[in-house]
Amino acid sequence: MPLEDKQARRLVEREIAKHHIDYTLLTVAVINQIAYLGGTVTPLRGIMGRDVDVRREMDLICEAIGSIKGVNDVVDDVRIVS
Repeated sequence: MPLEDKQARRLVEREIAKHHIDYTLLTVAVINQIAYLGGTVTPLRGIMGRDVDVRREMDLICEAIGSIKGVNDVVDDVRIVS
């Protein structure tokens, strides 16, 4: 894996961590400057996850990931469980 892809993957993971979703079952890979997201996301448990639109959060995440240096495209294959 090229160093640029590793750095981009870390930036993608940091961006995901900013949002109020449970991403413990989410997989992230960056290969040839394309970010691949897979797995499952759910709202956080408790008060932090209350009234969170997970689909909207994923849209915001994908938009933000697309603007990260070293990422040219985002492939979103995430299953959303509300």
